[in-house]
Parts: sequence; structure tokens; C-alpha cells
Amino acid sequence: MENEIKVEIDWFEKNLSDSQVHGRNILAKLKNFSNLPNDQLSQLKAIISEYRAWVSKNINEKGYGNDTIRKRTEWLNGYKKEIEKIKFSAQSKFHSSVIEEFLYYLFKNLVDDLNRDEAHNKKISLGGIRAYSNLYFAPKNLNDFLKTPSMRVNEKDQDFAIYRDILIKADNEEKVVNVPVVSIECKTYIDKTMLEGSIATAEKIKNGNPYCLFIVVTEWYDVSYDVDPAYSRIDQIYVLRKQRRKNGDVNPIDFNVVQDLFDFVKRHLKRNWSDVKEKVNKEGKVL
Repeated sequence: MENEIKVEIDWFEKNLSDSQVHGRNILAKLKNFSNLPNDQLSQLKAIISEYRAWVSKNINEKGYGNDTIRKRTEWLNGYKKEIEKIKFSAQSKFHSSVIEEFLYYLFKNLVDDLNRDEAHNKKISLGGIRAYSNLYFAPKNLNDFLKTPSMRVNEKDQDFAIYRDILIKADNEEKVVNVPVVSIECKTYIDKTMLEGSIATAEKIKNGNPYCLFIVVTEWYDVSYDVDPAYSRIDQIYVLRKQRRKNGDVNPIDFNVVQDLFDFVKRHLKRNWSDVKEKVNKEGKVL
């Protein structure tokens, strides 16, 4: 068994990018196989071929038209069905990381096309990041401040982002930060406590870049319908299965929701984020 697992580990290490976070999750568990219960290890080994097939279909499929997005959604539903009986804790991120990796396949070709624009002197990246939220200065005393500004940067983990890196300099200090233009939190389900956390994160991310689109993507919605997140700085919450958490029959992930998510992000990436003059002249409105 150990030799079989080493073969699988070798394949994962050679074939996965950093953005294929679900595959990375499987790889980490394979490397830790001696600590897994026998039933979990057997389940994990059984779905490796399913994972490889899911990856192969998504990598070989090019473009981002409606038909392609529909295929990707069908493949996601198929893979999710294969792994639904595997029991790992929510903290392990085994199940939630599937959605993170799906977003990589969903947006990769769009970002590739945007990066072909020769006007860009920096490339757009995508995947999970430590996202910039703000900076501050923390010298020990006045003499220290006169020597160096003691720059500090606050960052926030984000499940998935479309972003670019920026070099910040202050006197002789410098730091590279990742500034998202789209930031997405991925959930298997979201309850009131999780929603409050997402609202706080949206505030922090938009302090760093007010033009960043902040989205929550979840399979199930477990927040009271009396709670309205419209007042927050979250731009949209997408509930992929269009239902509350596992109350009876489970809906498949809905293609129309995925399509709307993709279109929402694409419009944001292609539109002007700020053009007050045009708004005033054409519409007589500023906001």
C-alpha cells in the first residue's frame, strides 16, 4: 500500500499547480496517510481516479461560453456526487476546496485572455492569496521613526481571488502585496456567524481596494431569511444549490447560478470602475 501511495503522491506533485487547491488538499492527506483511519484512507484512494478525470476534462476544455460553463457545472456535480460520502471535518477543507478549485477552472481562460492584452505591464493572477487590506507605520520611538518608517502591512486570507502583485516602498523598506480586484469566499454552507465574518472581511478587503468585487459562494444558505446582508459591503452571495442546508432532497449545483456568477465577474473585469465625468455628462448622476 505504501508504494501505491508514493506513486500517487508523485503524480500529484508533478501535475498540480498551486491554484488546484482541492488536489493539494488530497496530496496533503496522502502524505499524512499513516495518521488517517483505514476507512478514510480507502475512501481517499478510491476517488483519486475520479479527481484525475475531473481535472483532465476541465483542463482540456477551453473557453468560457455558455456551453463550456454548463459542461464545467455538470462535471462539478458529477465529482461532488462521487465524494459526498467521504467524511472529513469542515476544518480539513476537503469539501469546500472543491469549489475553490472549480473557480480556478471557471475563470482561468478568461484571465488568460485578459493577460494577452499587450498594454498590461503586469499580469493578472488567480487563486487563493493573502490579500492586502491596509498598511500602517509602527516605529519604536521618534529616533527610530527618523531612521525608518517601520512599515507594517495587514493581510487577510482569501479562498479565491483575481489579483495582481504590487510593490510598496517606504524609504528603504519595501514589500510585495497581493491586491485583489475580485475576492471570493467559498463555503459548503453559510450560517449567521459565518456571514458576520464575511461581512467583516469584505470591509477589510475594500479598505485596501474599494473597487474590489467581494463575493461569497456557498452550496447551502443557513441564515435566517429575516437577516438581509444588503447593508454590508458584500457585493453578492451566490447559493449554488438554491436551498437551505440539506433539508430533504439535495438540489444539484445550478448552472444558471454559476453562469450569473461568471457574468458578474466578467462585467466587473471589463468595465470602467471609476469615470465620474462620463456619468455626469451622460446620466447626470455621480454614483
